[in-house]
Amino acid sequence: MATDQSEADLRVPPLENTAFFSIENDDGYVRIEQSLGNQVLYTPSEARDIAEEILDAVDGAVETD
Repeated sequence: MATDQSEADLRVPPLENTAFFSIENDDGYVRIEQSLGNQVLYTPSEARDIAEEILDAVDGAVETD
């Protein structure tokens, strides 16, 4: 899991409270720059885990519509 938050803490924040982010390749790492937080370099495996979690959340949201 990409974060240590429990399911009970997860919620969709209002759009104006979301953090800016930029994702790009950086010499064998994936650079994920965020306006909130301080980690920017992730291994390809870590970045893939984050992407899979995002896609799982999207799939879950689509299923509940």
